[in-house]
Amino acid sequence: MRNRIFTASYERGLELIAAGCPLDYPGSLARHSAAQRKTFRAQQVEGYAESRIYALGAMQTGYLICLRLVTDCPGGTIISDWGVVPPWENHIVIWEYGPLDIIPNGQREAYRDLLDSRLMSVLNERCLLRRGYPVEGLLCGCSAQPITEPVDRFVYSQLTLVDDRGTRVTLRVAMRVISPVAARPDTFQKRAGRRLHEFASEVDSKVGRK
Repeated sequence: MRNRIFTASYERGLELIAAGCPLDYPGSLARHSAAQRKTFRAQQVEGYAESRIYALGAMQTGYLICLRLVTDCPGGTIISDWGVVPPWENHIVIWEYGPLDIIPNGQREAYRDLLDSRLMSVLNERCLLRRGYPVEGLLCGCSAQPITEPVDRFVYSQLTLVDDRGTRVTLRVAMRVISPVAARPDTFQKRAGRRLHEFASEVDSKVGRK
């Protein structure tokens, strides 16, 4: 029986190089050619700033994705389209909120380094993602549909991004579901509550017309 030799992938090699671990021949790593064809990458920010879904009650669910975008393209990358598939099929999520609309007051310290970010400009305004300058930030959304499953566990969303060259990248995002007690919805901005109420009314009217 032959022993297989396992080597790091090219993607993992790039992460090691970025972390300060020098590699002599990164081009010889596995999946190098496939990685070269995809000139940009989406990664989930790890650590204290975890991606979360806040169960806020009967008509409120908050989404918080900690995202890092990286490009290897010499001329940079422009994101032309993106979308998120939530864990629950019936959830319609509006991704037009800011971090302070979603994160409760007592939990914002862990996300401090991600609050001032170009992420939404890169995603929505076709601002250039430059090589050597990764963008980290928070993708925030709200849904007027409740969470009906047990909370305080991990679920998964899928993020898809497409650049102006037609390159498609997908990322499976692990998100911790936070219970209503831990989330303390009374700390949320009143503006977010008003927008969710208006959105819930629109959803109800559409359902009534079917």
